[in-house]
Amino acid sequence: MILLDIKDLRKAKITLTLIFINILCFLTFNIAMPIEYFYLFVQINSRILNEYEIWRLFTSLFLHADILHLVSNLLALLLFGATIESHPKFSKVFYIITFIISGLIGNLFSLILIAPNTISLGASGSIFGLIGVVLIIIASENRSLLPFALLYIAYYIIASFSPGINIWAHLTGLIGGISLGYILYYQKNRVEQSFD
Repeated sequence: MILLDIKDLRKAKITLTLIFINILCFLTFNIAMPIEYFYLFVQINSRILNEYEIWRLFTSLFLHADILHLVSNLLALLLFGATIESHPKFSKVFYIITFIISGLIGNLFSLILIAPNTISLGASGSIFGLIGVVLIIIASENRSLLPFALLYIAYYIIASFSPGINIWAHLTGLIGGISLGYILYYQKNRVEQSFD
């Protein structure tokens, strides 16, 4: 199912939990605490490479630069996350794995491809991974929507070339999500169809 209704949103407990965690992290690190604590958890490549502060690859997925960054990511998370979470062929575990692995893939490629002292943060890599899974759903279940989905993705990729946006996290997160969706959904469907 691609179109969401209120029942789908009520069932999307993981998505709503992730949204709550992101809002809580924003209020804690951007408003309540001194800025020094914020900089302990964002991705700074030189700190990861030289000081082995590996946790930054994970913690940066839940931090956002400002309210616009937060709201735009959370709206996308609500739409694409709830779509996957409400889909009968996806488990909750698959959803969580896709969110985390896509985000980590985006951050690992950012570690390699962007300047050492650049600060990177946000759930965008994870969300692009979810977009990749939804693309696989559309390609498998409703190909008439595929041109619109590809236009949507093309728009966001082009927008990702704007200054201050981590294009590598977006692109590689998307590729990670497409790969996971293909392996765990498209291939599974083909096996099931071969037994019908």
